[in-house]
Amino acid sequence: MQITYLVPLIVVILIVIFLINNRKSKQPTSVEIYNKALKAIIDNNQERAFQILKDLIQQDSNNTEAYLLLGNLLRDRNIDKALKIHQSIIVRPGLSKQMKIQVHQALGLDYIEIGNTIRAEDECKNIINLDSKNIWALTMLKNIAIDNKLWNNALELEKKLIKYGSKSQDEESRLNYLIAMDHKEKNNKDQYISFLEKSVNSEKPYPPSYLELARAYYESGGINFVNLAAKNFILYAQAEPQASIETFKEVENMLFDQNRFNEMEKLYQEILSDSFNAYVFNRLIDIHLEKNDKDAVTDLIEKYKNEKSYIIKLNQMKLDTDDIDLRKSLSEVCNSIVVQ
Repeated sequence: MQITYLVPLIVVILIVIFLINNRKSKQPTSVEIYNKALKAIIDNNQERAFQILKDLIQQDSNNTEAYLLLGNLLRDRNIDKALKIHQSIIVRPGLSKQMKIQVHQALGLDYIEIGNTIRAEDECKNIINLDSKNIWALTMLKNIAIDNKLWNNALELEKKLIKYGSKSQDEESRLNYLIAMDHKEKNNKDQYISFLEKSVNSEKPYPPSYLELARAYYESGGINFVNLAAKNFILYAQAEPQASIETFKEVENMLFDQNRFNEMEKLYQEILSDSFNAYVFNRLIDIHLEKNDKDAVTDLIEKYKNEKSYIIKLNQMKLDTDDIDLRKSLSEVCNSIVVQ
């Protein structure tokens, strides 16, 4: 009788022990571990991701996705090792089409990192052989063509990008820019300028068109062309702020070569009336001081005294001294602050 009562109890205990042991022994799957590595990358914890992937590969040496991701992580810290990993993956048998594309893409980025654009181009072409409409590969090939000034190639690639649906607000302008550069290469000056003008007059202009058109106008000579050049230089500086200082210097050299010193002053005043620019402010102060127009300097400093910039205080120091060398040194300091 007692045994009859004990049997169900023993069965229940055995089931509970089995479930507990099974739960303890259950290991996370490769997919779960891989996802943990991805989460670590998203959390900007590359060291943790790196360690997770190394452990995963030790458990499963055939995990291609883990090898690929590990190589990508290594690109910044050990490009040679990253390249070797990606090269070892691409020769593996049985890779899916999508995996081959991802590995060729990784190799392309590796070669870009080490400055071998020829091999990078080859990897992009390998992708095109697998997927003729691959936007990433077409874009990379176009950028390589532009860097090498192969305008006709860049133009054909841009047409493909538009055809295959790479939507961009400035695609019409970029296309006209590339057509213009192709005409420049063929010495078709009129068509070259014409297509640049079409490019900058687009609804969303491609910024390099401003710079190219400015230089084209300047080379054409004459006051009107120089005025147009200056206008497009300024438009480029506004569209590409990180390149503005070099652009302003180019404008200055252009106008000073023409002995048109007052026009640079007017241009800088125009820019400041639109928005504060530390480099322009500093250069305009210098121009006023070179003319010994301290009243204009005082007015300018007073107008922008609330701007949170060391440039204002440094230019007040320039105003307070008559030492030319000290002024030049302070200007250099101002420009170094702006560049940083």
